[in-house]
Amino acid sequence: MDGKPSSKNYPKVSPKTPRNRGPNDSQVHLPLTVLPTPSRLSVQHPNSPPVFYPRPPTAPVHNFNVPVIVGYAQPPLLTDTIYNHSQYLPGAPQCLSLKTPTSYMGRSEIINRHRPFSPTQRNAGRPSPSHPRPVRFIPGGSPSSSNCMTHQASIHTRGQSVVEPPSLHHVNIPLQGSTELPRSRANRLSRNTLLRYKLPQEQIPDLQVPNTCRYSKKANPVYIPHWSQADILAGLEDKSLLSGTLRINPKHFDDAYIKHPSGDADVFFSGLRARNRALPNDIVAVQIEPKKLWKVFDTFVKDSVPSSSREETKQRKRQSYVTLSEFLASQRHDFEQLVGVEVAKEIAEDLNSCSDPSPPVAPSENCVINHAPWWSIIQRTGKVVGIINRLHSRACIGYLTLPKSTGTPKKDKTAQAVTEADTATSTSVSSKDVANTSTNCWSHARLIQTDTRLPHLLIPRQVCPQAFISDPSSFKHVRYVARITSWPESSLFPTGELLRSLSTDSAKLVEAETDRILVVAGFYSGLESIHRFPDEVEESAKEEVYRANSAFLDELCWRTDFRPLCVFTIDPSTARDLDDALHIRSLSDKEIDELAQDGCPGATYEVGVHIADVSYFVRPNSPVDMESARRATTIYLVQLCVPMLPRILCEELCSLNVGEDKRTFSVVFKVDKYGNILRSSFGRSVIRSCAKLSYENAQLLIDNPNEDIRPDFASMIEPPHSLASVRTSVSLLHQLAMQRRQRRFSGGSLRLDQIKTAFVLDDDKQIPLGVAPAICKPSNWLVEEWMLAANESVAERLAKELPETAFLRRHAPPSLNQLSKAADSLKSVGINVNTETAGSIQASICHEAGCAIDTGYHYSAELVSMCADMAAGLSLVETDLIEKLEDFEITPTIGQDRKSFQERKAQLEQEARMLVAVSLLTKTMNLAEYFCLGELPKECTTEHYALNMEFYTHFTSPIRRYADVIVHRQLAAILAREAQNDGNAELANWYAQTVCTPGPSSKQLQTQAEVCNSKKLCARRAGEESAELFYVLFVKESGPLTEVCAVTSVLNRSFDVMLLSCGLTRRVYLQHLDLRSSSIISARRVGNRTEEGAKLCLLWNYEPNATDAPSTAQTNSAQSADITIGAGVASPPCGCFYTEVKLLDVVLCRISVEEAEEDNEDVDKKGENGSGSLPTLRVTLLRPTCSQCQAAV
Repeated sequence: MDGKPSSKNYPKVSPKTPRNRGPNDSQVHLPLTVLPTPSRLSVQHPNSPPVFYPRPPTAPVHNFNVPVIVGYAQPPLLTDTIYNHSQYLPGAPQCLSLKTPTSYMGRSEIINRHRPFSPTQRNAGRPSPSHPRPVRFIPGGSPSSSNCMTHQASIHTRGQSVVEPPSLHHVNIPLQGSTELPRSRANRLSRNTLLRYKLPQEQIPDLQVPNTCRYSKKANPVYIPHWSQADILAGLEDKSLLSGTLRINPKHFDDAYIKHPSGDADVFFSGLRARNRALPNDIVAVQIEPKKLWKVFDTFVKDSVPSSSREETKQRKRQSYVTLSEFLASQRHDFEQLVGVEVAKEIAEDLNSCSDPSPPVAPSENCVINHAPWWSIIQRTGKVVGIINRLHSRACIGYLTLPKSTGTPKKDKTAQAVTEADTATSTSVSSKDVANTSTNCWSHARLIQTDTRLPHLLIPRQVCPQAFISDPSSFKHVRYVARITSWPESSLFPTGELLRSLSTDSAKLVEAETDRILVVAGFYSGLESIHRFPDEVEESAKEEVYRANSAFLDELCWRTDFRPLCVFTIDPSTARDLDDALHIRSLSDKEIDELAQDGCPGATYEVGVHIADVSYFVRPNSPVDMESARRATTIYLVQLCVPMLPRILCEELCSLNVGEDKRTFSVVFKVDKYGNILRSSFGRSVIRSCAKLSYENAQLLIDNPNEDIRPDFASMIEPPHSLASVRTSVSLLHQLAMQRRQRRFSGGSLRLDQIKTAFVLDDDKQIPLGVAPAICKPSNWLVEEWMLAANESVAERLAKELPETAFLRRHAPPSLNQLSKAADSLKSVGINVNTETAGSIQASICHEAGCAIDTGYHYSAELVSMCADMAAGLSLVETDLIEKLEDFEITPTIGQDRKSFQERKAQLEQEARMLVAVSLLTKTMNLAEYFCLGELPKECTTEHYALNMEFYTHFTSPIRRYADVIVHRQLAAILAREAQNDGNAELANWYAQTVCTPGPSSKQLQTQAEVCNSKKLCARRAGEESAELFYVLFVKESGPLTEVCAVTSVLNRSFDVMLLSCGLTRRVYLQHLDLRSSSIISARRVGNRTEEGAKLCLLWNYEPNATDAPSTAQTNSAQSADITIGAGVASPPCGCFYTEVKLLDVVLCRISVEEAEEDNEDVDKKGENGSGSLPTLRVTLLRPTCSQCQAAV
């Protein structure tokens, strides 16, 4: 009401002292509340900003039973005079409860003093405690002031509770009764003051109290308010906003990105403010900034770009990148040469627009392109204006510490942020005050998160452990599980609460780290999530088991019976939830003729893909359904898994165990002798698996088609089926699958296989006994091809029948910018990759690897043995000195001659080159994602880029993926409608039992798709963290290892390597090497293309007694292999003391384990998946030596 009362609610009165009225007075009364605090009380109008002032120290003490005075109040004047005694506290028996809505905040100008003034100060005109200075209060001021007063005050007095109505007009009323406190600098009306006088804990208010510190700053909003849902939807509709999944760089916390719909380059966000309280994996609404603020890639920026003003210099320091306007001001000519004069002119004339420059005219066939696309030079920048879907769990793990003093010489960002956050809660003080204050004078502790993508978390003092408050230093190695509870616009960092601490027992390292991994994946309860579900979910699952068992015989008439056929499963040997089975049979002559007459000539075989009918047991909106929708996927770790469904369902009722009748949802193909699908049919069925084959078992049958070999598992095949029938089925399925695979790759599919690590664990599954790359066999490809066929067939049916709600999966094309950069880097080391299509990338990789395009590239099964041979047989690191092998004493592996060893070494180097190339190309690829067909933006396509399929979905793993459950329900709905159209109402009703009526809307399905995407990504990261954990334990138990590595990137003072035995990527820091000097030869670029990659030149220490050795100055970039070190020091007999490191080099590294850092604030080494207390790997390059130079060392 803008601070003015309504005439119809309040009568007009004269500005006089209110008259007391009797209880029968007919005139309207406005109650006034008398507070037993100051001798002169401010009573205000309900619509004016509220105030509260303690009493002067001279007031006498009386009892606290004060009656309520009833009277009238007039609207506030524009300026009222009030008195401020905020350095004093009400009497001890009282408890103050305050609330401050921003709508009542005003702009105030208050002068506070923390101790009495001297007579000299009084003579100078300064106020004394007994004669306070009047304070001018201006209503309707800035709502962000930290000095504004409170809206409501409640004083509890000896059994009475007197509540003041909202802000009555100022009236001075004499009042007696209070308790005097000592005059002290620390006497402030704050929570700390209440704590000092030891009030009961339940009486201490957890509220924002007016700050009386003379050094306090105004708490201006740090973030812009989030847009409303309606505004966001309107912005997305008119294309003024974009939406996407937020990604944050774990190595550079300030950098965040989302994909741009055009697919050329990501949208960039710089700093916390730009991403506006969004966390990784959140779906955000983004507003693109004007072009003048767009980022110029560092590669094209000269060493110095001058700023035109001091303000721009400050902005540069904050954003740490060069904007387009700055770039044009200093390098306009360079920009024109890069993108062309016309494009540069268009951009320069339209810097205030947010729209993309006009797309370039397509060049003619014979035209030579001399200019780079604009998006490879500059990058769009944006800001988050709203969070559409909070997919981050808001759970976090970190170390609890005290806020840093802002008065220390080295003021870091964390200290500044905590100071700003404290300012927002009206507890900020100056650096001098902080330095002179005891450790008890703080309002929030901070939680330093081990995931460097997340901001620090502010933990209120009152929820911190008492032991931490007493001795914070004893908690520096204790990790806490916490949760973000609020993040207001006025606070740079969020506020949260502590849930529990993780174990610090080193004997329980695996348990504690697994607990941490699961919390990061979104499971607050950690390891408890493995063993138990909520009680209502368990009860619902048991009810489904009872219902299913009792109704099995009645529903057989509605299901196709495949029990007489030879049906079997092929899964990993450790699998317990078996969700897919296969069968194949030759068609009879009669069936072949009927199919030929029906338009399918050439049909030869029937292939059945049978999937566990999970949607029959998990009914929509049941407790099991809601819990599985929340989990969305099963998480597989090295030693265990966290199931999506309760164990009674996923391992018993749904799992396709041998010798048990099981309900399935089947896709049945009629195929010709080449594996081409001629007809597909869908329906619910029942099967009885006759064999549980592992991939190794199936491969044994494929490799040995003869009847003479009888494997150990033959006795486990259930009669009447035999080993011969299983062998025949496996062989036929393999032959057809390989033909389908060849056609798929020849038709444009792409497969990028990276190293996957396999561990051998002890009986307790706590200690790794061995590690090796997981090798993919043809038996894996057999299952993969038929699962792909089933998924594609179901997707095509859904897209045809449900054009608005089909739940599908797409893989967007890669970022053109990133892909071109990767191709340039590979070209600089001799690997040419055609990046026009997925098929061209596949053809390029196969050409470089020397394999057939129709089979695809996969790393060799001999990778482990080749790494062992090189690590054992080489006594030096070889880079550019391979041609000088005869100068070194190399002892080949026992049983091999020199030629054989060199051949294997060359094969390993080629293997390493391909693995690095695949890794670099994989990093440019987008992640595949689920989506609802009706919600797909028009500029996006439904195609799956890598599989080269127009429509694709997931249907084959409903036990471990909730997306598959949704697809099963949609397929059941289609079959119910089809049965209804055919006049079979009973079958239609039976199918409809497991379907929502009405079904979920397209927006609801899109929301669930986003949840599935986020959870799938979390599950993948959890698996990677688990593999890293066990590899670290393996190195710790076995001692330092020598590993063969491949260089994946070269930096100024470090380089990254891939460990070929396990696929992990680690950084080698030059500071950890015994180097005399080092230098880097930067990459040579022509235009925007890299012609020659960067190269590190390393010179090792080698002279033990040199007295005139040069300093560690950088060596000349043109050094050769026979460097003369200095006068009086002989040069080495060969060049093994000089090493060059460049992309794709194969090197030997020492892998060791170093314990966690003592200082838990050193988060640089933690990264996205850092645990903070887990011992970390240190990778160092082995020093090259040879027998001729050994004496020099």
